[in-house]
Amino acid sequence: MSKNFNNKLAIIILSAGQSSRLGQMKQLISIKGKSLIVSQLEQALKVTSAVYCVLGFNAEQVKAEIEHLPIKTIINSQWSDGMASSLASGVKALAPDINAVMIVLVDQWQLTSADLIRHRQSWQQQPSAIVVAQNISATNNRESIGPPVIFPRTYFAELIQLQGKQGAKVLLDKYQTNLLKIPLAHAFVDLDTPEQLIAMKKTLGVKA
Repeated sequence: MSKNFNNKLAIIILSAGQSSRLGQMKQLISIKGKSLIVSQLEQALKVTSAVYCVLGFNAEQVKAEIEHLPIKTIINSQWSDGMASSLASGVKALAPDINAVMIVLVDQWQLTSADLIRHRQSWQQQPSAIVVAQNISATNNRESIGPPVIFPRTYFAELIQLQGKQGAKVLLDKYQTNLLKIPLAHAFVDLDTPEQLIAMKKTLGVKA
């Protein structure tokens, strides 16, 4: 697959939140000498050169952390309205030649570039499908789906119209017959609380 084709998939890292439950900005948490946001963006750049990052809370401080990277930064002044506004502002900023967009949350710290590449390959094989991460709970057999999620261009107009706190969940519900589900349990590990931060550092072998 040519590099030119790969570039038609963009990745948007959503990184606009206040991290109020965590008590510190998750974007700037240092792991092995690198901030979480830099680590996530560098990972995305291994997948495509079309990487976008949506900032909100303390945007200028975070922007200074990432301005050395070859990415496009979007500042969402309405970030406090919820994830949907950040997602919409990112999709609005996409270049006109982008065929699909992968949405990733900055605190999905267990994701690897190999995971993102597998998502991209799944989209390349079924370019009209919405590609989502899937997890089946071992305790109650309940299914969860969520980001990373790839939306083909045909959904961009609806993504731009999104409102509220839940991001793109309404579209995943609306188009559930067009979902391509990729088992990816560690996509559902995030960083919202001090306890999760302790667990993350323990997993990574970093001193708390």
